[in-house]
Amino acid sequence: MNNDDQLKMWRALSDLFLDTEIEDYIYKYVARTVSECGLSLAEAEEILWYEVYPVLEGNLRIITGVWEGWSDSWLLQNLPAPVRPNSIHGDPSIIKEIKRCWQCVTEAYESQNV
Repeated sequence: MNNDDQLKMWRALSDLFLDTEIEDYIYKYVARTVSECGLSLAEAEEILWYEVYPVLEGNLRIITGVWEGWSDSWLLQNLPAPVRPNSIHGDPSIIKEIKRCWQCVTEAYESQNV
């Protein structure tokens, strides 16, 4: 994956961590981005959990989290996670919510690739 695709993927996945209600069009956007970047769902899920989640999951733990999105420059300065974790850690309710979001992305991906 080239640098442009990497940023594009981070940008799309970061939308799952906004302090907003996630609409169906976001899941479709993430699914479309996975396809456009030439990634499998498994590859994109690795990026989600090991590059994006460790940096952005904290946004879902604070009352006044980011809701309008992160700039490309911020994403480039802060992603991927500085240390690749061996497993997923954090608040169980946040992990459960991101897993639910990923399931919605998977369903959108599969429906566009039928």
